[in-house]
This record gives sequence, C-alpha cells and structure tokens, in this order.
Amino acid sequence: MSTPPIDLAKHPRLLDWLRYFCAFMLYMYGSSKLLHFQFNLQSELAHRPIGSLTGYELTWYYFGFSRVYGCILGLTQVAGATLLLFRKTTLVGALAMLPVMANILLINVFVLVNDYGPYVISTLICISLIAILWHQRIALFMLLWSTQSGEREMSKRAHWWIRSSLVMVVAAMLIFGAVMQRRQHSRQQTQTVSMREK
Repeated sequence: MSTPPIDLAKHPRLLDWLRYFCAFMLYMYGSSKLLHFQFNLQSELAHRPIGSLTGYELTWYYFGFSRVYGCILGLTQVAGATLLLFRKTTLVGALAMLPVMANILLINVFVLVNDYGPYVISTLICISLIAILWHQRIALFMLLWSTQSGEREMSKRAHWWIRSSLVMVVAAMLIFGAVMQRRQHSRQQTQTVSMREK
C-alpha cells in the first residue's frame, strides 16, 4: 500500500529555518555551559561585596555556584537542540524549550540590564519557538484541552470544595505571614531606635 504524498505547503519552509536557528543557538549555549565557558566567575567574584556586583556578575555567580546545575541546564539545551533538528520531534523540542528560554529571557530583561546581546538572542529564540508552536496550534489545542476530560458530574461539588479550600488556606497563610513579618519588622525598628538612644 503506497503512502500518500506529503503536502509541503502545510509545513512552511520558514519553520525549518527557524528550528535550525534555534537548534544552533541552543547547541552553542548548552555546550558553553557543559564546557564551563559560562557561569565561570566564582573565583573572581567570591571576595567582592554582593552589593558591588552588576546584574551580569550576580547572575553568573548565582547560577555558577553549583556546577551540577550548570551541566543539567546545558544538557537540557543540548537535548532540546537535538529534538529541533528533526521535523518529527520539533514539536516536542519546542514545547520543552519554550519555558526554559522564556525564563532565560526574563533574566536577561530584568537582571542583565543594558546587556542587549543576550536579550536580543533569547528574544529571537522565543519568537521562533512560538512561531513553531503556533503552526501546530490546532493540534496542541486538541491535545491539551479538547481531549482532556473534566471531573465527573457526581464529584464536581467535592472538587469545587477542594479547590476553594486550597485557595482559602493559601490566602490565610499569606495573610498570617505578612502580619508576622510586619510585626517582626516593627520590633527590629523599635530595638534599633532604643539602641541609638542609649
């Protein structure tokens, strides 16, 4: 039995270039972490006051504190890049890498201030991954929403109470924590004022 011909129009050539671009950049960043070209400033920054560090130095020192973590992150990026090399596994690779790259993008935007190189590259990677996923949006919607079953009718009330209880407990814990933190802060201020007066 012969297989039907593949309609190349359903998969734009641009998506191939985008996934190859993402794979190349992820290989570069992932291998840099594995070879310790990134997150390697511990010896230079260890004796400096934390307040004197720039966002770039603070980020590299923090993420480089654990060599194992850097290797895990590097392996994750290398694995994602490998998945993006093949059209069959591109969707899995894009789904796995988008949260990782979105987190890196947020760090680049809000921590590495005025360092536009990483900001631009991570933005391009995120946009490329979103474009790849957008092309498969119908299949993703079917997988993640349409085919998912909800609670049974007989148990909906119990699940509603569980959800409501969880929200209320978390809210109560947050309010209690905020009140206790404010009281502790007030005590510390009072003790500081008392010591100054003495």
